[in-house]
Amino acid sequence: MTTTLKIAQVEGGAGGNGLLVDTIASVTLADTRIRVYTYAVTAASEIVIGDSKGPVIKQPVLAANTGDSVYIGDDGIRCKGNVSVAGASNAGKIYVYYG
Repeated sequence: MTTTLKIAQVEGGAGGNGLLVDTIASVTLADTRIRVYTYAVTAASEIVIGDSKGPVIKQPVLAANTGDSVYIGDDGIRCKGNVSVAGASNAGKIYVYYG
């Protein structure tokens, strides 16, 4: 099965916490599967990506000025309702590839 991945970031594009929106269409990310997420944070934190039922991903980041990409695989992580990010430092950036 071929899937075209799209990218989402925190609403407004400034980083930090909030609802995830598509970077091109600016629509709120909802009812999808997360395939990959990439983060870059300026402070140690625990990044939490959640949907309407609660957390679906918890990523501890133990050191400041750290970044990485996490590949989830073909099945991805299913999200219901709006998808949001919490726990990122204000200057931290998180990108979610979905579809």
